[in-house]
Amino acid sequence: MKMLDPSQFDRIFGSLDPFPYNRAFVHHLESSRRSLEGALFIDRVLKALNLSKATSHYPPKNKDALRQLYVHICESKNATVHHKLSVVYYLLLDVDDRNGSHQAETYSQRASIPKKYKIFMKGLWHMDALQFDLALQYLTHPSLQPDFVDDIITVLVRNAKNDDYSLALGYYHTVQPVIQSSHALEMLFDALARSSVVDAFQFSRSHADYMRRQLFQRLVLSVLETAHRKETVNKALDLTSLPFDAQEEQWFREFLESGEGKRLPGANDTLLMRKIATGHVGHGGDPGNWGAILEGFKTGSGGRIQA
Repeated sequence: MKMLDPSQFDRIFGSLDPFPYNRAFVHHLESSRRSLEGALFIDRVLKALNLSKATSHYPPKNKDALRQLYVHICESKNATVHHKLSVVYYLLLDVDDRNGSHQAETYSQRASIPKKYKIFMKGLWHMDALQFDLALQYLTHPSLQPDFVDDIITVLVRNAKNDDYSLALGYYHTVQPVIQSSHALEMLFDALARSSVVDAFQFSRSHADYMRRQLFQRLVLSVLETAHRKETVNKALDLTSLPFDAQEEQWFREFLESGEGKRLPGANDTLLMRKIATGHVGHGGDPGNWGAILEGFKTGSGGRIQA
């Protein structure tokens, strides 16, 4: 196919005047790479397509380096035609962004790149540009099969501002992907727990017992580790009012009485709050009990009232 012929470089990329990958743009891409867990999404694509050799040429420092990158893509025996065309399309998005041209769309039409490939690459291009809200407009498109899910979730959670995890959670709830790594699962769960104790609790219940217990304990830990924040009391009330089953009740007590949670400020108060909420101590509506306990929880004194 001529659209993947090394001799077509000049026709596809044009004059490249000015050269789009100037020092400022290269610095921006390197900075983005650091913000994205050490790898741009185009790096991840090249690695997945067994084009790792091409990764060392991105971003290209000059026209010859860009030509060499293009040749690597064209001559690869490991990637399909559509995948290679998609990588070239991504490079042309860079050119368009820097030079105000429309070469990517022209190329995609001439090369008959399927629409879903363009949508996906555009989404990844916006991820690399740290334009996450725009990226998700493409990456949540119903025509796409979820890919790079763990990386996308991890990046969105790590780059959330002011504890606003709406992008990460919106992506997950829209795409409903299968998460492969425990790290990405923990990142997603932490975002859920910080956003809604109830939602995180329901999410933990959707997993098998071993992982369910880990997530449940992680939820308790998340609430108690935010003890310096004003919203912690409300989250503690949400946590201790949840409808635990017998197994969860046991996990809760063990975690706070003898497990990792025992060392945390507020552990004793949280246990007592649970006892009151379930009617095992005093009366849940007794303002005397609740007031003292919540004050102890806020100050981290740990169990001002003994059960």
